[in-house]
Amino acid sequence: MKNFKIIANWKMNGSKEEVKDWISNFLDRADLKQLDCIFCPPICYLDKANDIIFADNLKLNLGSQNLDSDEDHPSTGAINGAMLKDLGCEYVLIGHSERRIHFDEGEDILLKKLTSAVESNLKIIYCVGETTEQRDQDQAVATIKSQLRILKGLPFNLVSIAYEPVWSIGRGVTPSLDSIDEMHQIIKDEVKSIFNTDEKIAVSYGGSVTKDNATSISLLNWVDGLLVGGASLNPESFSEIANNITGQN
Repeated sequence: MKNFKIIANWKMNGSKEEVKDWISNFLDRADLKQLDCIFCPPICYLDKANDIIFADNLKLNLGSQNLDSDEDHPSTGAINGAMLKDLGCEYVLIGHSERRIHFDEGEDILLKKLTSAVESNLKIIYCVGETTEQRDQDQAVATIKSQLRILKGLPFNLVSIAYEPVWSIGRGVTPSLDSIDEMHQIIKDEVKSIFNTDEKIAVSYGGSVTKDNATSISLLNWVDGLLVGGASLNPESFSEIANNITGQN
């Protein structure tokens, strides 16, 4: 499976020493011949990670967990796309449910972030997903289609999608394999319609991904990658995920 993505989202975890040890231990163990690995530590550790990757020309891409939406004002504590590029980033996560919920990031803010990322030529991993309430009310598909419409007008070559059912994240519960595959197909069809293209746009799955379920999810017809949270913090577990996927494809 060429160019299958595995994305390590550390969220608010780590230290400089842990970044150094993780990169060394993960790359010593992982077979990345058929995989694109994207490492998303906290923003404050991107510079450290980039120094290590650049010094040894390592096969590891850097991604930011966030960028700020408003470049028109001198916002204290903010970071823009140009700064992320300067720190060695190629990718940025936008629309993660935790930021939608806890930071009240609605469509206006997300559109500004998407536009900023495009202007800085950052590759976007745009997260979509439904809550428990939306799922129980049979609104999952409608919710995700609504979240995707914001992408209209963006260059499709800079966009990939991560499907994360909000009710699954960090709870050790995942949808059935059939449900995951069906939702990925729906997302792909919707994205093709939005961009009016037959070109393939990658859709990754995130939501309580572990070394025990990662391989079976990766083998689904419509899944192009995995966005891994807690299981990515341990380099042994994350390398096992990578190697199991490589060994099966």
